Amino acid sequence: MKRTLNWQLYVSGYTLLFGLPLLTVPNEVIPLLGFKVTGEPWVRLAGMFLLSLSYISFGIYREKAIPMLSYSITVRAFIFVVLLSLAIGGHPPFLYAIAAIVGIGVVGSTVSYVAEKRISIA
Repeated sequence: MKRTLNWQLYVSGYTLLFGLPLLTVPNEVIPLLGFKVTGEPWVRLAGMFLLSLSYISFGIYREKAIPMLSYSITVRAFIFVVLLSLAIGGHPPFLYAIAAIVGIGVVGSTVSYVAEKRISIA
């Protein structure tokens, strides 16, 4: 499951790149995403969740936690559907870009997982 585990690095990378600025300097970042500047805590909470996902994804990679791969793919597929739904629902168009980044990881992980699962069964 080496290729599928490597996709966890992709996930860890983009969640780190999105999460760190949302947690530390949210009002510098969210206008670039099409959202209004806010003092509400939701932005920093989003950053915290993204950094948590980054840490978990890196842990799955580092520990070679094969049983966790299918759960990771399922959670990210759910995130993709929600992001795409929000974008289609009229929220800032940058959500399409974020959904695409997540979707690439979901498709890549799924294809690798299915291929490597077939090899290990044979």
